[in-house]
Amino acid sequence: MIIVMLLLFWKTNARFRPGLLGSVFAVGLGISRFVAEYFREPDAQLSEFAVRTGLSMGQWLTIPLVLVGLIFLVRALVRPPLGAAKA
Repeated sequence: MIIVMLLLFWKTNARFRPGLLGSVFAVGLGISRFVAEYFREPDAQLSEFAVRTGLSMGQWLTIPLVLVGLIFLVRALVRPPLGAAKA
């Protein structure tokens, strides 16, 4: 993620779009944690929940992180960049 964030900051105009870097980080962190939770054994007290739903509790808790990150990502892309001339 640090490589992606540095490339976005220095090689694109992402630093001029409020919320873009933070939302990209939130989505990336959520996706990577979702994948990591897939390989992790579920907690003993939640193993029945994981079998019943098909996802572990950690995966369920990362879904809102990804969704909120996507909402802020779209919001950051729709808004004009800082310093843009207003018409």
